[in-house]
Order: sequence, then structure tokens, then C-alpha cells
Amino acid sequence: MMQVPEDAAQRVSRIEALLDEAERVVPPGAGVDEATFSLRETRKRYLPDTLRAYLDIPPSLRGERDATGRTADELLIAQLDHLERATAQRLRELAARGTETIAANGAFLTERFGPAEALPEAVPAAAPASAPLALVRTFLDGIAQDAGPQPAALVAVAAERFMQLVPQLLSVQRGRMGFGAVEALQLTIPLRDGTALRFNLAAHRSGIEASATKVVRGIALRTETFDLDAWLHGLYENLGAFVERDRQTRETLTRFLEH
Repeated sequence: MMQVPEDAAQRVSRIEALLDEAERVVPPGAGVDEATFSLRETRKRYLPDTLRAYLDIPPSLRGERDATGRTADELLIAQLDHLERATAQRLRELAARGTETIAANGAFLTERFGPAEALPEAVPAAAPASAPLALVRTFLDGIAQDAGPQPAALVAVAAERFMQLVPQLLSVQRGRMGFGAVEALQLTIPLRDGTALRFNLAAHRSGIEASATKVVRGIALRTETFDLDAWLHGLYENLGAFVERDRQTRETLTRFLEH
């Protein structure tokens, strides 16, 4: 899988995070002004084109300097810095409009329903047992319970269960020339924005190794290592969101837990 320099990967991650925020702020079908157009085009064209231009340069030639005296890595960093600053500025413009909108909405609610202090406290409704997050929590708890404390058992049981639930998202690494027990797994979960998170789990003599990698258009960005609890929490949230979006996986999970 193609890689970009670590400094560039960090900048791409920050730009993607800003674009994710913008996507949550701008509702589908919203009118297109300059800020919204720039943010959408940054995800659709500006960022991919910048990465593609870099990756089109043969790795052996990326250390050579151009007429300005800069290498391909230095040019990439400078262009990503430019994109990051522009994206942050456009997001600030959206936020300013959002502040005005929410203030106006608060005034409307007060006029419509009266002051919040004059209304009785709401009783929280219990989430249905079949909610996607509840299903995923039960599924993951079952893996941990059946695997016990041994790292190798956890990886093996997790690989077996994920193969039953989401085989299209799973890849495994086996020992003994590829025919032995599962020693590591990768579960690549698509996100709403077209990127993906790859959850990596491996068993070693010293214990379990858990990490996650952001994947953007086939490019693996920085991999971060987590303790097992934090890794499981991230997996729980992202797998739950995927199950909520994917009806077939949700139905498969429901049937699995019924047996």
C-alpha cells in the first residue's frame, strides 16, 4: 500500500478531521456558498489531486530538487499546509453562521414553548435492545467472554466471529507458512465520508498489540497504538455506526445473537 511521509500523513489527518466537522455542520441539500463549495471540493478534488500528484512521482526521484530548490516531500508539505489553513478558515466561516442560527433558534423555542425552567424534567427513554450499538456491544462482550485472558485466544475468537459477521471487512495473518493459527487480524471499517479505519489486533508472547490506521483513498496514514480497552471502545463505536448503516450486516448480527 502506498505511503506518504509521516509529516504529510499528519496534515492529511487534520484536513480530513476538519472536513468531517464541516460535513456535520452542512446539512444535505443545503445551498452552496463559497465556503461550502470550497470544503466540498477540497474533499472531492483538491486533497486527492494533491496526493495523486505526489504519488505519481517515482519514489526514487522524490529526493531530487526542482527549479525552486525543493524536493517532492517539501512541495507536498507546503501544499498540504496551504490546504489545511484554507480548510480551517472556511470552517470558521460556517461556524460563525451556525452561531447566529442557533441563537435565533433558541429565541424561537423560548417563544414557542416558554422558558425551559418552567417545563418539567424529561424522562429519558430507554434505547431498544435491538439498537445497533446494543447488538455490537453484546457481540463484542461475547468475544471477550469466550476468549478469556489469553491474547492468542482473543485474536482467534475475534477472527472467527468477524469472519461470520463481516468477512468482506476482515483479513487475517496465520503462522506456520500461512496454515497455522490466526496470529493477527485487520478489520477495515468504511466511514461515512468514504475513508476507512483499519483496526489491527495481534497476539505476541508479551501480550496483545492493538492499533488503528486511518485509510484515505487507499493510502494508509499514521497508525496509532492503543491499550485494549481504548481499542475496543473505538471498535465498538465505529462497528456500531457501520451496522446501523448496513442493513444486511445488522440482520446477520441479529440472527447470530439469536442462536
